[in-house]
Amino acid sequence: MSLRYPLAFCLVLFCLGSQAQTVSESMALFDEGKTQEAVAQLNQLGLGGNAEAQNMLGVLYDNGQGVTQDYKLARAWFEKAAAQGHASAQYHLGFMYEAGRGVAHSDKQALHWYKLAATAAEPNAQYRWAMMNLNGFGVKANPVEARKWFAQAAAQGDPHAQRQLGTLYAKGLGVAQNKMLAYMWLDIARGLGEQAATRTLSELSEIMSKDQAIRAQELAKQCIAKSYQGCEAL
Repeated sequence: MSLRYPLAFCLVLFCLGSQAQTVSESMALFDEGKTQEAVAQLNQLGLGGNAEAQNMLGVLYDNGQGVTQDYKLARAWFEKAAAQGHASAQYHLGFMYEAGRGVAHSDKQALHWYKLAATAAEPNAQYRWAMMNLNGFGVKANPVEARKWFAQAAAQGDPHAQRQLGTLYAKGLGVAQNKMLAYMWLDIARGLGEQAATRTLSELSEIMSKDQAIRAQELAKQCIAKSYQGCEAL
């Protein structure tokens, strides 16, 4: 089973909210090469109950960035933040249970944490929740449920979810078959670097007319212009 790794460390920094200014300051120290000072400050914040700091410490220990990689310690910090409702930490914790990293593999626990984070609009969790429902991991296969959550992640610009959504439309799996919407989502995903969409696009092109393909490409442009919102009603 191939798992998509959590958001890259550099991307996580963009997720810091204004309420986590002290965490941002800690990460500024990290960027300046003052690793020990940054980790010490994050540790102090985390022990003080700052969920953002706890999540960031989990990320650092999970990736082994600035600290010795330690999955069990990463899990411990993710658990602290997740218990406070931190959606990113809930996603990371779900991923650890699904991958069996720092904890015994458990689809049940993975689903639990993914669902909490997905409901809080965490796109990575929405994608993983959808994949587990699509493939029947820890739950009865449910392509309709999978399509629902792929659509939510796709609307947030997740190219992996956009590719999966396009594939479902192409196959008529969990949704009525719609070659135009399939092509639209796959074309968008490919444009965002999801090269795995290329093969399905090629297969669709063989069964669609040239005019249909051109129209689907136009729909993709309109969807992008709308920031992926309401695209299935175009």
